[in-house]
Amino acid sequence: MKYNIFWMFLAVLTLFGTACTDDFENINTDPNKVTDMEEGYLLTRIWMRYNGSPHEEHRGALILAGPLSGLFQCGYRTGQAFSGTADGYNEAKMVEMYADAIKHGVHLRELLSDDATGENEAKLAIANIALQFSFQRVTDLYGDVPFNEAGIGYHNKVFYPAYDSQEDIYKQGVEVLKDARNTLMSTSTKPFRVSNDIIYGGIADDTERKEAWAKLANSLILRMGLRGVNGDEAWAKSTVEEAANHAAGYITSNETTDAALIPTGDIGGDWGMIVNGAASLISGSGGYVFVGEEWLRQAQQNRDPRIFYVASQAVHQGSSFGAWTGQEDFDAFEEAARPGEPFKPVTFNPLRGGGTESFSVRGLMVKKNEAGEEERVFGNWFINEEESVKYNQFHTMTIVNPETLGKRTAPLFLYSGDESYYILAEAAMRGWNVPSTVNANLEKAIELSLEKYPTYFDAPSVGEYIAKQSVTEGEKISYDDLSADYINTILSGTIDYQTIWRERWKSCMTAQGGYEAFAIWNRTNVELQPGYASTGRSYPGTEKMEMPVYNAADVEIENMVLGQVIPTADFSEQPFHNGGDTEGWRPRRINYPERERSNNTEHVESAIQNQIKEHGQVGNGVHFVTTYQWYSKKVN
Repeated sequence: MKYNIFWMFLAVLTLFGTACTDDFENINTDPNKVTDMEEGYLLTRIWMRYNGSPHEEHRGALILAGPLSGLFQCGYRTGQAFSGTADGYNEAKMVEMYADAIKHGVHLRELLSDDATGENEAKLAIANIALQFSFQRVTDLYGDVPFNEAGIGYHNKVFYPAYDSQEDIYKQGVEVLKDARNTLMSTSTKPFRVSNDIIYGGIADDTERKEAWAKLANSLILRMGLRGVNGDEAWAKSTVEEAANHAAGYITSNETTDAALIPTGDIGGDWGMIVNGAASLISGSGGYVFVGEEWLRQAQQNRDPRIFYVASQAVHQGSSFGAWTGQEDFDAFEEAARPGEPFKPVTFNPLRGGGTESFSVRGLMVKKNEAGEEERVFGNWFINEEESVKYNQFHTMTIVNPETLGKRTAPLFLYSGDESYYILAEAAMRGWNVPSTVNANLEKAIELSLEKYPTYFDAPSVGEYIAKQSVTEGEKISYDDLSADYINTILSGTIDYQTIWRERWKSCMTAQGGYEAFAIWNRTNVELQPGYASTGRSYPGTEKMEMPVYNAADVEIENMVLGQVIPTADFSEQPFHNGGDTEGWRPRRINYPERERSNNTEHVESAIQNQIKEHGQVGNGVHFVTTYQWYSKKVN
């Protein structure tokens, strides 16, 4: 399976190793040159801008969608602090998608449509599939957005497009996908060349490659159909049932000839065109992208083997971060203390989700000096190897491993087999006509999710962490054995909607997985921490947090003794969450860019008012970002 990535990566290098790369600036600024551009290059451009540069992915995936979904936390607290007014973060992904991925996708569609011979039929179908991925990403984040008039400025001189409702975008998009799917199953025309197809370029046979694209289109129909269950349940049911039983099939594995991946590389192309845009930020500034507390605690409670690939402690290595493996005491599965409990020295400490103060990212404990004065909130971004590490290791927050998920060359998953089975498990739970049973589909989904990490995200630090865990537990453990135990643990418990939603949400843990995790949470209100405050509210749902106070001397690295670090009788009230712009409710969308509000005012304001009127707002609706989307599940 791993070796098929070579062919996709070769396609990327073929594109960006040519003069085409050097010509991109002129192509984008000189409209007279656009018509001379080879169609295959435009297809690749869509995918590499769907990926996004580190600029957009830092803001879209790691500062906003990731923290709002609970999958990540970030040192930049705009997302987890539920702030909806930071335009520098809000605008990045929407502007990039329309200015590049969608613009080039629409241009490609127009070029291929202008074909009297009919020879472009397969290519046009593939281009439309790529476009629907782009539209879905942007509408899932922002709600109503331009669709029918998007990207037609060059061809039709429409520079201020009207906004379409999310319902129309989803329903029209599914019809586009059905047409593309059916065309690819019947047409005799040729698809794009292998060198232009970075998704299925590893398939040499044209017919098989068209079948793979048809299967991808049908799989995206499954996703979009289920996403609409709150907005129009009858439509969602008929859409999912039709796709689940269609002859095109759906993606059932992680193989690169079946699953859809965007390969990445370390050379070639402009910034963000080859590297994994989000992952390059994790490895480049690893101390600022953390594993979400909800994901981390569930991994520890259920002995989830993915923790060895996902979580790490950071060590600074000049201009980048690495995964530190020098722990003298290591236990990946021991949970940290919760707010209001005495500090507990564990390997993986979570950043507190929802915080707006610097305390939230260094909130392990409060130190008090000899005069009895509170000195500071204690906690570190990364390991300082110049000091003793025996106890220093317990003073850091848990980052996303920069050598696995955070590797610049980590692949991006558009769609893999586990997602199909999670969708089928939920559909079966609803009593819809889909293949197999709830439990069988869920088991297959979890199995494929667990399989994905050693296949695509392996690194030496993972093996070292598993070896350390074996020492801690006094017996040799393996990823495969832990995986089997994990599946048994989940399936032996109560299987309900929350179980399916939670497992699907967990499976999104990749560098760009925050986008899909946010949409899953938004559609389901999945309980990310069972038994605790509603995940619709800020965790733990208060403006203040009581933190244990320690005498500074007792927690200095050279004096710290495990099991003997006793807090004083005091607890310090620290600022935690001021409600942000949403009075503590998690936003249901990202805010529209200011430049769009200023330049396309009439259409934007109409879209805002229509959505508030049609869908209502969570809580007291103090900001537009609290307005539900069409696909959102309401909580009040």
